[in-house]
Order: sequence, then C-alpha cells, then structure tokens
Amino acid sequence: MKSYRHLYGPVPSRRLGRSLGIDLVPHKICTYDCVYCQIGSTKEKTLIRKEYIPVKEVLEEVRRFLKEDISSIDHLSLTGSGEPTLHSQIRLVIEGIKTITSIPIAVITNGSLLYEEGVRKDLLGADIVLPSLDAVSSEVFLRINRPCSGLSIEKVIEGLVEFRKGYKGQIWLEILFCKGVNDHKEELLKIKEAIDRIQPDCIHLNTVVRPPSEEWAGPLNQKEMEEIQAFLGEKAFIISEFGRHPSSMRERDIKEEILKILRRRPLSLADLSKGMGIPLNQLSQYIEPLTQAGEIRSRIFGESIYYEIGEEQRK
Repeated sequence: MKSYRHLYGPVPSRRLGRSLGIDLVPHKICTYDCVYCQIGSTKEKTLIRKEYIPVKEVLEEVRRFLKEDISSIDHLSLTGSGEPTLHSQIRLVIEGIKTITSIPIAVITNGSLLYEEGVRKDLLGADIVLPSLDAVSSEVFLRINRPCSGLSIEKVIEGLVEFRKGYKGQIWLEILFCKGVNDHKEELLKIKEAIDRIQPDCIHLNTVVRPPSEEWAGPLNQKEMEEIQAFLGEKAFIISEFGRHPSSMRERDIKEEILKILRRRPLSLADLSKGMGIPLNQLSQYIEPLTQAGEIRSRIFGESIYYEIGEEQRK
C-alpha cells in the first residue's frame, strides 16, 4: 500500500471480511476509555465534534486507493483509532464515498453520540452501523467504558433506540464481555431488556481476544460465551476468527505496511498473514528484524503472541 495518512489496511475483520479502514479522528480521541481497548488508553476524552480531518483529504485518499490498488475490498470502514462520529462532517464523508464507489460503507462506533439527532442523521447513508453496548447499569458502564463526563448509559441506550426508528440499514450490535465485569446474571438480564428495545438486526458477542488497555481485563472462555449466546437468543452469535486468505500484496512495501497496520491494533502473525496475503514463513522474515530494531514488540496474551508498535514508533 502506498503512503496514506487516513487509510489503513486492508485488514482482516472478523465481521466485515477484508476491510479498508478510514480514520476520521486523530489517535485515541474518543468519548470512552474502555478497559479492553486494543489500541491503548484514550489520550483525549471528549464529546465535542469537529472536522478533525478535512473531508477533501479523506475523499482524495479513498479515490486514489481505489484507482491504484488492485486488492479486493469487502467494506470501507469508518473506524480506526478513535470514535468516528466525533467527526462533525462524517455525513459528507459517507455521501462523498458513495459518489466514488459502490463498496458498502460500515461505521464502527461505540454509539455514545447517537442521542444527538444530528449524529443519527449523519449516519443514515451508511450501509451498516456497528454500535457497541457493553453495559446497561450505570456502575458497570462506568467501570468498563469509563465514559466522558456528561455521558450516561441512559442517554446511550435512548440514542440507539431512536436511531433504530429512523435508520433503514443494518444495525449489528456488539457486546464485549470482560470476565467478572459485565458477565453476571443481573447485567445480562438488563442487556437483554435493552436489546429488546433497540431491535438490532444481529448481536455480535465478543470478548477480550487481543492485549487490552488494562491488563486485568480478562476474557470469557468458549463455554461461558456459548451460554450467553443461548441466553440472548437467535439473533446473537459469537464472532469467529477471520478465516479467508486474501490475495498477494505483490510489490508493496511490506515493512511499512506492517507498521501501518500495527499502529492501529495488535495482531498475531496469523492475523497479519491473512490480512496482507503473505505466507507465515515469508512474513516472519520481516517481523524478526523489526522486533530486533525495536520498531515493533511482542506480547503474550492467552496462548498467542501478538505484535504491536514499539515505543519509538508511537512518538
């Protein structure tokens, strides 16, 4: 992939297939500071919407990527390293992309700003909206999502309910479970009641699968996740690992692509291999020198080794 400031990937997505990420806000500007976040702690917690990145720049990069890149893309995802709905002109980004390509647009959001009518209207042009709802009781919400001052879980849920009333596309609601935080019976009952009000098209159940912001945030096991799935009903299913193997990267700068992807989130060698279309043994030839040089580092989480950007690259 050639040099882009606001695009990253394509990366393997467990929900969206081969996804080209589009960053609309600077790194870790968000309404939450979730304990499980795979890209680290929030640097600026805010509810203020701005045109953080000029719409023209974003659309120019999307246009150039689609013209120059031959990779197959399943979705264009407005997401990345912060909360995308904080971008005040996200509607213009969606409308602009629609004039360039027919590739479906997905918005991956924590859903926290949907209580604002303007935000709900801004997302009406997206093909899929993927909001999250990790808690319903105030105490659990504060513990797991650590929201910006002024946000209440009641506001968040009301926003999701109102959005469903006016939005004609798909809503895929994600719930991420942390062991001992939001997985107890009382919270699950409240979550189920909220789901009945929101009426999403499907419910994606997730747990901590990559190194989290807080080391104490642990995953549920398969049996526990299956029990929750059965409790929440037929719309719920556990997000499975990405399984497809995309085409070769051809003549791209592999080193820079690895660094670009890992700046967004930690990945295992297998994840990188699937996302970049490079065999494991070939990819490891690039990983080892990058690790030795301190440009990336490895972390053990569960039974897997994940790679993330090194301290010097974060500066």
